[in-house]
Amino acid sequence: MSELRTDDPRQLGSYRLSRRLGQGGQGVVYLGHSPQGAQVAIKLLHASLSGDPDVRRRFLGELEAVRRVAAFCTAQLLDADLEGDRPYLVSEYVEGPSLQQHVLAKGPRQGGSLERLAIGTATALGAIHRAGVVHRDFKPGNVLLGLDGPRVIDFGVSRLVNTTTATTSQIPVGTPAYLPPERIKGEPAGPAADLWAWGLTVAYTATGRHSYTADTYQEVLARILYGKPHLGPLSGRLREIVEACLAPEPGDRPDAEEVLRLLLGQDAVGDDVLSSGAMAALPRFTPTLAPSGPAPAAVSGLSAAVGSAPGGLGAGVSTTDGSVTDPDPTTSFPAVTRSSPQPERSRRRPRAWQVGVAAAGVAMGVAGFVFWLRAAQGPGLEGTWTGSAEHFTAQRVFPVELRLGADGGAMRWGSDLHCSGRLGRTGTGMVFALDQVVGEECYPGTLRMLPTSYADQMAIKVTRQGKDEVTYSGTVTRTS
Repeated sequence: MSELRTDDPRQLGSYRLSRRLGQGGQGVVYLGHSPQGAQVAIKLLHASLSGDPDVRRRFLGELEAVRRVAAFCTAQLLDADLEGDRPYLVSEYVEGPSLQQHVLAKGPRQGGSLERLAIGTATALGAIHRAGVVHRDFKPGNVLLGLDGPRVIDFGVSRLVNTTTATTSQIPVGTPAYLPPERIKGEPAGPAADLWAWGLTVAYTATGRHSYTADTYQEVLARILYGKPHLGPLSGRLREIVEACLAPEPGDRPDAEEVLRLLLGQDAVGDDVLSSGAMAALPRFTPTLAPSGPAPAAVSGLSAAVGSAPGGLGAGVSTTDGSVTDPDPTTSFPAVTRSSPQPERSRRRPRAWQVGVAAAGVAMGVAGFVFWLRAAQGPGLEGTWTGSAEHFTAQRVFPVELRLGADGGAMRWGSDLHCSGRLGRTGTGMVFALDQVVGEECYPGTLRMLPTSYADQMAIKVTRQGKDEVTYSGTVTRTS
């Protein structure tokens, strides 16, 4: 983030610009503020929208598809202005570094942190692909590490820029080190191209280096076509899934929801895997991942690529080869080709692991009740609590902050903590009246806090005033 330059605009439409967040091949990104004061990210595109009615119609169709992407581990598109020579897109502002910045500054991730990253990004791609959108430039720089876990940004933007320029070029768009073979060959690329880039992004996160490196872009592309990726010490189940996503033929790669089920060990029947993935990607949540072993044969294109190597997802990640001196692969090429839809894949039948999960759930419930008995006589709820919650109808995961004292306290919540309200204790001690609420689309109600099996962690449930059902729920952890 940096100060605005002399030639930067100070206002775009109704949005006031205050800082520069970054610049790429598609445009400049600014920190902006809505008329209500909410922080937003605004991308000012380099290209102006063509006056051709067919191009404009195509652009609007792409824009509507991007708007339909569900809010699972993504930064949603909020607004757009396509008129004149300064078209721009407005999306949620996610406070936090990119995954690339984090790895460069602090080194590779491992264990539960790596697992949550893999789950969160696969969840985001699942939501993007469900809306009929292909990211086309998925990479560590387009994953932001927000308060509520990883958020994928810039999905569909390459396609939008391609539509605005109406190019006929067949040169691949995207970051060279993450381009799949089909795009280098000039063939149509669909969701499978994003899974290729996802596999390389996970490998980069675990090893601290790009899997395909060379002195020039041309050599990088040649290694993608004819060489093998460097996955370093990445091992266990996660390595198997990554290798499956790096199959040379796009039809042999699993789709995003299949990857997510393999990561979570969930069956295709009965659960919305995206909801489960979004919750498993939350900070301080360490998911129990699928056991190692051969992948089910019904997962199309995966059983041939995934073996049964021993070890779990979090096994053996070393940082001995953490070189980050590779040539900068972040410069984007000009725009490219349309994507093609991928066929639906078969779904798997229920598996016996669900019995174990149910038993574990009962055990956790008993442990939580025991902790509640202890907490009732413990040090109380005073302090600062931070965490995340999921809004059920809006399908949005967002950060929550509670500041509690002896007589009550305050609560902030929302995508940028733009909602705030007062918390007043009731007679039960763990139920609070949420009132004096400030913020757009922020409502008063009732907050209930419930103990979990972990010290200094509580489950929260918020019911909107005038409603009977819980509006959103999640977990918070005492930080001070």
